Amino acid sequence: MGVQATSDLDLIAMPGIQTRLDAEDEKALLDVVHNASSYAIGPTGGVEGEAFEKAFIEMMGCGDAVSVNTCSSALELAAILSDLQSGDEAIVPAHTYVATVVPFAKTGAAIKWADIDSDTRTVSDESIESLITDRTKVIVVVHLYGMPANMDAIMELAAKHNIVVIEDCAQAPGAIYKGKRVGSIGDFGCFSFQSHKNITTLGEGGMLTVRDPQQGTAARRMRWMGNWPFTQQRTQDWLPAGGNLVEPIPGHWPGNYCMPEALAAVGRQQLKRLDAINEQRRVQALRFISALCDYPELHFQQVPDHCKHVYHLMAARYDGHEYGADRDRLMELIRSKYKVTCLVQYWPLYRSELFSRFGFGQAKVPETDRFFDNMISFPWWSDMGESTIDDMAQRTHNALNEMRG
Repeated sequence: MGVQATSDLDLIAMPGIQTRLDAEDEKALLDVVHNASSYAIGPTGGVEGEAFEKAFIEMMGCGDAVSVNTCSSALELAAILSDLQSGDEAIVPAHTYVATVVPFAKTGAAIKWADIDSDTRTVSDESIESLITDRTKVIVVVHLYGMPANMDAIMELAAKHNIVVIEDCAQAPGAIYKGKRVGSIGDFGCFSFQSHKNITTLGEGGMLTVRDPQQGTAARRMRWMGNWPFTQQRTQDWLPAGGNLVEPIPGHWPGNYCMPEALAAVGRQQLKRLDAINEQRRVQALRFISALCDYPELHFQQVPDHCKHVYHLMAARYDGHEYGADRDRLMELIRSKYKVTCLVQYWPLYRSELFSRFGFGQAKVPETDRFFDNMISFPWWSDMGESTIDDMAQRTHNALNEMRG
């Protein structure tokens, strides 16, 4: 690679939208806008919502799928359906986005912080095993950055101790572990279609997948404030009232977790090209990582042969100690001189004010700390041009050479 002048470099930064709508997505959106009988779902779902759910079930191989307004809502429903309560314990990775954990903490359960694997950066099954007690009710597995976690070992632990497994698939729609799509392996799967994700439903959106279809019915009863069809036969549709209200799950109040029809239409269209989007992102990742293979101090996620990574983000660990350098110096250089707006993401949650205030400010997670203190995340999105990838690799190459002195 040649050295490029830095004075005239264009800024390379993470966009607010990972995957733009194409013509078919826009057509589906406008069809709902102009022709739908309602923009909102009914008690059991809307036309577009139901179609999106059906397509999701077919692709992911799950027992049922329930469209919701955010992945946070899907996680909250999973926490409720797991019957997690005060006095129980939930094992969660310390390295993840905050939304992974808050729904489980809100139940009053104790949060137990698990560490990550040093190579894959996903939650470590060995760390999970060390945290299991007779009060452990739930294990939350995050397929972070688009990489499937070691599900066989985790599911074996869960079966041995009768623990519910919830997969946070927010960053990994379509990822594959030993021939199975993530979200179809555990008891529940939670997906995000927020605009930063591989596919989107125009800003926000989510999906809850379940192994047991009865749990899907329970989630739908929760989804729209307890609105649910009457089970008894009525002679007039206004007697006793136009709509029924039920206790969705014993002891639980319902909420409003609904996904609008227009967003479901966009999601269904983007789902059709999810595999193509993910394959392109894999091609991009191989090109970028290969271009930097001469720099072993930059450690990217290691992908086991049985996993298909979907590269939601391009994160690495920088170990520059051999050269008397550290991550913060690299970040400053690559941002200020080479105009690549890299980020540091997902600080260990136990270090945050939020979790410390609620009594979860202690953890023994050395690999999480090591990764976070040395991590660097590069700008990344769908359909990055080869010239952009090569340019970013060249700038990184130059910055790393400077760090080597």
